[in-house]
Amino acid sequence: MFEKFLKIGNPFKLTQREYEATINALNIFFGAIIGVSLGNIAEIPLKDYMILLVIIATLVSSILLVTYTHRRIWNSVMLTVFLLVAWYLESDTGGELIDFPDRVLPTLTVWAAMAVSTEFSDRADDPNKN
Repeated sequence: MFEKFLKIGNPFKLTQREYEATINALNIFFGAIIGVSLGNIAEIPLKDYMILLVIIATLVSSILLVTYTHRRIWNSVMLTVFLLVAWYLESDTGGELIDFPDRVLPTLTVWAAMAVSTEFSDRADDPNKN
């Protein structure tokens, strides 16, 4: 009777439900952090704010695409390119074309790395099937 509950399988592989829970947790947590970061920005010109929103929305959409599409490798490459461009635009060598709020790019980068690593992690069979 308890065999079903004692079966833990391989703890280094995610079941489909564990994968979905991990992705949902990452999206909720990092979405909230981005919201807090944007809520703390000082008054900036409307044009700059709109550019900032478009860039951040593109990066967030790219992170979500990695986890919701069958083209994982392609979208991971595109996400990496978008993040590198954002970092370049923010850097001294890029001439500081965009002034991101202090913690937005590191937050997006960690979110992206965790989403990609989760997406490419090993998956286990559903333990409830049988």
